[in-house]
Amino acid sequence: MIRDFFAGVGLLLRGFGIVFRTPRLLLLGALPAVLTGGLLLGLVITLAVFAPNLVALATPFADGWDHAYQEVFRDLVAVALVVGLLYLGLLVFAAATLAIGAPFYESIARRVEDRFGGVPTEHDTSWWTDTVDNAKVVGASALLSIPLFLIDLVPVVGETVGPVIGVCVAAWMFGLELSVVPFSRRGLPLAARRHVLGQRRAMAFGFALPAYLLCLVPLLAIIVMPAATAGGTLLAQRLLTDHIRLGRPGAEKPF
Repeated sequence: MIRDFFAGVGLLLRGFGIVFRTPRLLLLGALPAVLTGGLLLGLVITLAVFAPNLVALATPFADGWDHAYQEVFRDLVAVALVVGLLYLGLLVFAAATLAIGAPFYESIARRVEDRFGGVPTEHDTSWWTDTVDNAKVVGASALLSIPLFLIDLVPVVGETVGPVIGVCVAAWMFGLELSVVPFSRRGLPLAARRHVLGQRRAMAFGFALPAYLLCLVPLLAIIVMPAATAGGTLLAQRLLTDHIRLGRPGAEKPF
């Protein structure tokens, strides 16, 4: 398990090596991260500007309170809204970047996979199917962020267990998205990705966990996203090859 974990880390490092040796891929993958970061920053600033008025409209029961208590209460609620949006944005940043930049990352993944052997028999890929599959992952990430945020509010547990669970869940979702192209080119849906990555969970986490943590730093994500896309392609290609080579049940017609 430990060996698999570090093998996953190694695949991420190989992804960095690929994009640094090919600046065109680095620039291609940086654009969606810049757009997503700018969008998130704009939403946070907009909410920060309008939060006091929104909170005042949403809390009419506080109109009769003493002015000092009313102001403190509404300020705390406004800050909580902004922090909550920022927290949600950071959790889904990587997934949202992949969704926005799908054509860019698909191009990177195809070039990387073709460089390392390609696909013997390629299926016709459906942009709509891939988009729906990734939308499911993004939606699941957003929905899961709500209970995870509530767990963070629980004393002691929220400060220790909550962040660990949240990062692990988000990293797993991130890994699912980064591996979309190799599966899609072989005609394998989202269920196939979950199954194959689940067979080598330690390797998948070894790749996805550091990639996700690095992406939590918005400026660093500009470099990490194209590298993670390249590394995710290598991960999926390796796991799919191992899945067939080892003759796992249903390997000839896996899913």
